[in-house]
Amino acid sequence: MPDQTTQMLLSSFFANRWTLSTPGRRLSMDSQGRTPLRNGLIWFVLAMSLLHCHRGGEIGFRTGSPTDALPTWISPLLASGLRPDWSADGTRLAYLDALLGNAHELELATGESRNLTGHFEHRGFTRARYLASGDLLLCGPGGAGAQGAAEGGTEKGDRWQTELFFLPGNGRGLAQRLEEPCFEGPAVSRRDMQIAWTRSEYPEKIVFGRSEIWTGRIQVEGDRARLVDRRRRVQRADFMYLAFLETQDFRPPDDQELLFTAYAYRGGEVMGIDLVSGELINYSHDWAYDEAEGIFPDGKSIAVEREVDTYTAVPIGDIDIWQLTLDGSGASRRLTYFSEYAGYGANNPVISPDGRKMAFSLRLKGGEHGNGQGILLYDFEQAPP
Repeated sequence: MPDQTTQMLLSSFFANRWTLSTPGRRLSMDSQGRTPLRNGLIWFVLAMSLLHCHRGGEIGFRTGSPTDALPTWISPLLASGLRPDWSADGTRLAYLDALLGNAHELELATGESRNLTGHFEHRGFTRARYLASGDLLLCGPGGAGAQGAAEGGTEKGDRWQTELFFLPGNGRGLAQRLEEPCFEGPAVSRRDMQIAWTRSEYPEKIVFGRSEIWTGRIQVEGDRARLVDRRRRVQRADFMYLAFLETQDFRPPDDQELLFTAYAYRGGEVMGIDLVSGELINYSHDWAYDEAEGIFPDGKSIAVEREVDTYTAVPIGDIDIWQLTLDGSGASRRLTYFSEYAGYGANNPVISPDGRKMAFSLRLKGGEHGNGQGILLYDFEQAPP
């Protein structure tokens, strides 16, 4: 943990100088009339200069791989693959074969997979999510080569310069551009064709680069899809440019709240925005790296990637999966212990529509951010309470 002086500086910086207000979410001046941006930058520099953090808990004390000694409630599902997503009926998983690659679909009953994007040329995809209609929402590098360049012809940096695509679920159509950039993962509604995504200038601009969360609705007319009703919901200015944002999930059962991650804010926090009132809510309330992942179907909790005792913007890589309650208490419980094995972690958890299972990936420490070395299945009914 940070020493007492550092804790005081950090608490003053985040709690007093940069407190969010609602619904306008503006930051007020201090008692001497100075702007919070000026004070915030001063306190931030002081806090970071005094920050001496160490790894808490037992990290990397086991040899071998977590897959060598899995508990009975965790089983391997795919030897390769990453970023899974459940179909609405829970019978299939969409996943990627690389961080920038093809999208596939696994039939859980038979164990058979099919390539969803191998029948047309593209530059790779970084996300594949099921829409309420059964079609898919993809993220991938755009531009003139989106459907014309040969596969594998990606250039360095394309992973961060992606846009949204609509892919018909019949398995025969081409991916259609929705004319909207997409930073990392989009969110999809389980009720209708509403989606959310992030516009970002990362990694080109870090200090004051744009980071905004938008919502919209996919409208399909005949064989064509387009994105309508676009509306900005959150922007980096709401966090005085401290945080970078990434949307994650609409909160069931009514999808009236959007859950997202505020990177670098208190290490990384799971946040929510009420889509009616505009109120921002912090659900993490801890000094650890938290990244929002799969929502539980009852809407009462969410699976998060957490790295304990991380107070910097970028995690070290000792990441495991926790279940965080969404009642504002910050209460959570740990689900995986993969970081006990040197060089490993767990990531990309998604919860089945019935809430009984969780698909997630094995993570290599030191690998590219978001990497996954196969997909595993967590059975909540077999796991201890």
